[in-house]
Parts: sequence; C-alpha cells; structure tokens
Amino acid sequence: SRELAASSWQVVALNNGQQAVVNVLDGTTLTIAFGEDGTVTGSSGCNSFRGPYTSAAGVVKLGPLASTMMACLDPEGVMDQEAQLVAALESAATYTIEGSWLEMRTADDAIAVQLTRA
Repeated sequence: SRELAASSWQVVALNNGQQAVVNVLDGTTLTIAFGEDGTVTGSSGCNSFRGPYTSAAGVVKLGPLASTMMACLDPEGVMDQEAQLVAALESAATYTIEGSWLEMRTADDAIAVQLTRA
C-alpha cells in the first residue's frame, strides 16, 4: 500500500534540526503507527507520543503531537533524540513509500524522517 493508514514503521534516521540527518541512537527503538482513525501513535525511545495526522496523495501533516513526560538518562542523548523526532515529524509535508521504505520530507524537500516497515 502507498497510503499510511493502518501501517506501522520503525525510524531508521531523522533530521536533528541542525541540517543533518542522523541515525537512531544505539539502544533505542523509535516506532510510529498510523491508525485508520487519523491518529498517529509511537515510541520516541523513552516516551510515547500521539496526535492527529492527515495524508493523501503523498502529502502528510502530523501534529500537534503530545508526549508522555518521563525522564530517561540512558542511553545518553535519548531525550534530545525524542525532541528531534517530534520536531521532525511535525515538520513533515510529503511522503513516499517504496516497498518497505517510507521517507518523509519537509516543505523545502529536506529529509525529515526515514523509516522501514515494522
């Protein structure tokens, strides 16, 4: 399927907000699930998040996303990664699905998030 509804993904890389796309930290698993009801849920490594989304014909809008507020110290940098993931997802404007690969890009065509089917 080329649509997002009823699909689940694991984040491979994300835009860190500093003009760089970085791999997910070792020891963390970032997941995203798109519900058929227009709700996106996921894990950002320590906390979980949820919010609304819309998608059609390669255009996507996520958020605003709400997150639980647990503090995690391990691995180092996980809290920064969580903030970067939420910002990257909320910046996504377009998406493409090729086989088991999902790529979301910003309105100016920068990579926001790269994912594989879970």
